[in-house]
Amino acid sequence: GVQSAGGRAAASLEGFGGRSYIAGRMAMRPDLLAQWVHKPQSLVPQTTMPDMGVTRVDASDMAAYLLELK
Repeated sequence: GVQSAGGRAAASLEGFGGRSYIAGRMAMRPDLLAQWVHKPQSLVPQTTMPDMGVTRVDASDMAAYLLELK
């Protein structure tokens, strides 16, 4: 249901909450993960992670969910 989602490949989210880094670059912290989901280019300008157009609140909720995936 995300209109801007057009990617064809992605890493598995299995065990995501147990990872140490976001995109192999940043420490896995709830605030950074929420920012990554909200505006990934603000953290890594050259990333291929798309800006999905989610609100900050939704990004925080999505980050909380991802961190529970152990």
